[in-house]
Amino acid sequence: MLYEPKKDIVYVAGAFDLIHYGHVRFLEKAKKLGDILYVGLVTDEGIVQAKGHGPILNYSERLKMLKALRCVDFVIKQDDPYPTEVLQKLKKKKGVIVDILVRSNDITPPIPGQEFIESNGGKIVILPYTKTISSSDIKNRIIKVNKGRKNENRHE
Repeated sequence: MLYEPKKDIVYVAGAFDLIHYGHVRFLEKAKKLGDILYVGLVTDEGIVQAKGHGPILNYSERLKMLKALRCVDFVIKQDDPYPTEVLQKLKKKKGVIVDILVRSNDITPPIPGQEFIESNGGKIVILPYTKTISSSDIKNRIIKVNKGRKNENRHE
């Protein structure tokens, strides 16, 4: 029997609405921490639960964007913003044990999923949040541009 080396599995979760270079940079850094990158994509309903409003892009649109990224190996549906249930299902149904749970430094402890990951021998890695861009910033830019256009049209 051939020896197959263990592959380190990395997991990140998020909404990934209006994907931008901050998201891509985060996912690329997460991928470099291991061999296989799973992304838990929070459903539209889960985003409402976490943020009080839905995403701009629906689940299907966000899923297609993530699948197009070279650094992403698998995208998993995550019904709520907390990854523990998905991590448990991966282990129980597929035998996948996540070695590294990656979170952004904009999250306040306790880190959802940390207890489960550490109880299975894994670790948490905190990566820096890209402060120069966010989905909220993009939404605000769009609103500002549209307000300016409305004002321009009034003067014609």
